[in-house]
Amino acid sequence: MRRHRFSNVRSLTARLLLVFGALAIAVGLAMITLFNTALHWGEDAVNERSLQISKEVAVARYLTGASGPLEIDRITYAFDNLADVPEFVPKRLLARHYAIEELHLELGSVYVLVTEFQKGGARVPLVLVAETESVEVTERETLLLNLMIVTATIGIMMVVGVIVYLLSIRLIQPVKELGDQLASLKDDPQTPLYMADTAAEEFVKLTDAFNQHREDLDKLIRREQAFARYASHELRTPLTIVRGAANLLEHSTKAEFVARQRTRILSATKEMQTMVDALLSLVRYEKSEHLIEPRDLGDEELREIVDQEQIAADNKAVGLTLSVTGTPQIQAEPAVVRMIVGNLLRNAIAATGKGEIGVEMDDHSLSILDQGPGLEGVQCGGHGLGLLIIEDLCQRYRWRFALANREQGGCVARIEFTHTSH
Repeated sequence: MRRHRFSNVRSLTARLLLVFGALAIAVGLAMITLFNTALHWGEDAVNERSLQISKEVAVARYLTGASGPLEIDRITYAFDNLADVPEFVPKRLLARHYAIEELHLELGSVYVLVTEFQKGGARVPLVLVAETESVEVTERETLLLNLMIVTATIGIMMVVGVIVYLLSIRLIQPVKELGDQLASLKDDPQTPLYMADTAAEEFVKLTDAFNQHREDLDKLIRREQAFARYASHELRTPLTIVRGAANLLEHSTKAEFVARQRTRILSATKEMQTMVDALLSLVRYEKSEHLIEPRDLGDEELREIVDQEQIAADNKAVGLTLSVTGTPQIQAEPAVVRMIVGNLLRNAIAATGKGEIGVEMDDHSLSILDQGPGLEGVQCGGHGLGLLIIEDLCQRYRWRFALANREQGGCVARIEFTHTSH
């Protein structure tokens, strides 16, 4: 695995060098092409200007009495009679009033200028021929210049290539170190990843994002494990009651005894059914949250939950009161509401020695107020699903759940709903 990661680093660096090499070669070829084009263009421009200067010299000499072929300089010759022009000059050029052209002959490159000048009131033809081969850059010199450009390009490529290689290694190193940390800490999600202070800001942000993701993932896994643990406990408890009641039925056939055990079995199965319905509705909500329409949480539904816990409250001489001043809208199904409110009520009953437990609901929230010792006097959450799972369920439905002490004693469990209609 380690070799595979190193191979990835090398391949990424090689790809960068390959891209840079291809780009450098393209730039080098472009430079050679531009240099040769500029060289030939410069030579042509110089030759044309030289012929224009030689033209002025030839005209001046012809106007002062010279005639026939003239040697302007060592490479340029002038003719005022078309019959004297060398045969290698094309007739098509001589037929024009003005023309300038480069001829590529076996003897080398020749420039020809065809024009006219005024002499004695008549127009006299003027032809200039320049053997420019001797003053132009030779093929050997052109080859040497190109070799110099290629050599310089290769040198620059090597220097910049080393810089790119070192830079790529430096840029990839933090990613490699981050990958090594992830591999070594895969079984320890609570230990945060670290990045050197000298690393680029983007790598520091990436490390922080990884740490946040690992922390959120660890919390999610722990929450799901706790949910599964408490859910299994909630299912085992009524199953134990059913098993115990069934065993007791074997020892007596009295009608009153059988009716009591039957009531216990029906209550336990109803509790299991509530748990299963809640889990199924939770799965449906998570799969199609946007398709579930909000519904009213009415006082009848809440009163039914309170009545179910009335027996446990009566056994401790604890009163249950219900006050409904509004109707919130929620997406949770009744089974989930029974699970959450029922567990909060059981916790409140367990924490209250005597007094009253109030259940209050308005358009925006649901509160359960007890008269127990408060949050500091009792370890809440040890009954039923527990506060951890209640918090998890509220978080899934985007409700805000909070516990707080009351000034007059006891504590209040409050759920604020996010979907309201009023």
